[in-house]
Amino acid sequence: MKILLAATVPLALAGCSQPFEPPLAAPLTRAADPMTARAAPAGPAVAHTSRAIEAPGDWRQLNDAQAPGGSS
Repeated sequence: MKILLAATVPLALAGCSQPFEPPLAAPLTRAADPMTARAAPAGPAVAHTSRAIEAPGDWRQLNDAQAPGGSS
């Protein structure tokens, strides 16, 4: 019974309160205002290298080839 009372009291108080009134939209900036628009900065240059599809190689040889000392 205490849990039911603890849950209904906040709901009843919230139902009796005045609703939130948002501020007027007059001081807001228009979305399409050209004075506030800026050009986007240039992005990084992306280069694409085509590679042929091939079967996976032996993982030990691939790891050794990429190791800091070269192949061992």
